[in-house]
This record gives sequence, structure tokens and C-alpha cells, in this order.
Amino acid sequence: MGLAIKKELQGSTVILSLHGVLDISTTNQIDSYLENLEKIDVFVFDFSELEFIDSTGIGSILNAIYLSQDYDFKIRLQGISEMTHQVFEMVGLYQIVNAFHGEVVQ
Repeated sequence: MGLAIKKELQGSTVILSLHGVLDISTTNQIDSYLENLEKIDVFVFDFSELEFIDSTGIGSILNAIYLSQDYDFKIRLQGISEMTHQVFEMVGLYQIVNAFHGEVVQ
């Protein structure tokens, strides 16, 4: 199973809808969306259709969070399933998002 990504631009907000598996074999797909972020205010990860995420997938999210500091935009996580929520809780991702002034929408 792979990862399909739908990118939507709404004004100065970029929304990435992830469908499938975000793991070591698919994280490189996220990286290409983390370029040219100078003119955005909000970067949204929509996990509504995410089936699985591993530590390398979380690393991609962390990369986006760190880039948000360099380019001065907010991160929003939304559409989080119970399984993904448990993984995020376990690794402390919510605390990191909050520390960087991001937002989690359950």
C-alpha cells in the first residue's frame, strides 16, 4: 500500500490530505510538499484517510513543524483517527505541536 496526497490551496493555507500509509517507503513524497513555504500562513495535515503511520512518518510531520518556525506559519493537524491519536499521544507529538503554536483539531 502506498500514499496518495491531495494538495489544496485555500488562500494562504495549504492542506495536505493523506490517503494510505505514511512510513519509510512513502515519507519522501511529503518532502516535496515542504518546499516553497515562504508565502503561507497555515499548513494543514489532514489525516482523515490515513491508514498507518510509523516513526519516519512522524519525522516528516516534525520536519514540517520545524520549518514552520523558519518560514513563520502555523501547523494544524486534523482528521485524526483513534489509532493515529494513540501514536501521536505516545510520542508526544501534541505537546510539540502546541509548543510551536500549532493546532490540533480532533
